[in-house]
Amino acid sequence: MLPHTQMSTKLNATTKLLIRLIPVSLVIFLSSCLFKVPGQYGFYQNQQGETHNHSQQKGQHRFVDAEKWAKRFENPERDKWQKPDSVIAALSLKGNEIVVDIGSATGYFPIRFAKMVTDGKVYGIDIEETMVDYLNDRAKQEGILNLKSILGKPDNPLIPEDADIIFICDTYHHIENRVEYFSRLKNDFKPDGRLVIVDFVKGDIPVGPPDNMKLSEQVVISELSEAGYKLSQEVELLPYQYFLIFRTNEQ
Repeated sequence: MLPHTQMSTKLNATTKLLIRLIPVSLVIFLSSCLFKVPGQYGFYQNQQGETHNHSQQKGQHRFVDAEKWAKRFENPERDKWQKPDSVIAALSLKGNEIVVDIGSATGYFPIRFAKMVTDGKVYGIDIEETMVDYLNDRAKQEGILNLKSILGKPDNPLIPEDADIIFICDTYHHIENRVEYFSRLKNDFKPDGRLVIVDFVKGDIPVGPPDNMKLSEQVVISELSEAGYKLSQEVELLPYQYFLIFRTNEQ
């Protein structure tokens, strides 16, 4: 057993060492809590500043609280860079088309499409039942009779009738097994149907997911080419997104 004086000296030395180490440990711990690396933890800030889980291995994640997400997806500030009216105008709709929005969420684009194709129909497809219910309730409340939201599956949107336009905004990078998914999707178009992809460009931009979660337009074009589509038009309109229009190879 150590004499009292030696024990006190050893304890004092240990205490001093702990005092020196604790601030460093605390900083490291707090840093790991506050600054999660997107590629490691799978979290990112979306365009409205809300953090949600986005797995690095799988593109799908949950948006179960429709009321909460509506405040962000429908934020008027989004219009400044999403330019929804200009996007729809660029499609030169006649007013009688069947439009399908995959990843329709709370209705940011479907509501606008429905007001443009008054002699046509709009289907909003989502894999979250809360989003489907929210959009159907919204359409009813706003008196929009040509809009219906449908619960799809992650590997099959379950589109009820052939479409003139299948529109996918900020959702393409969430879809898994995309070549297989879009190969099957070719059966859901009318003979002159168009596939429209709008998604975030790579690089340092103030909105959208982190760069390692995004897909370049070259990747999108390559994947869809493999799935049996050809690029028909690239619209230079949006500051932070590419806007691509495809047709099937059979057209």
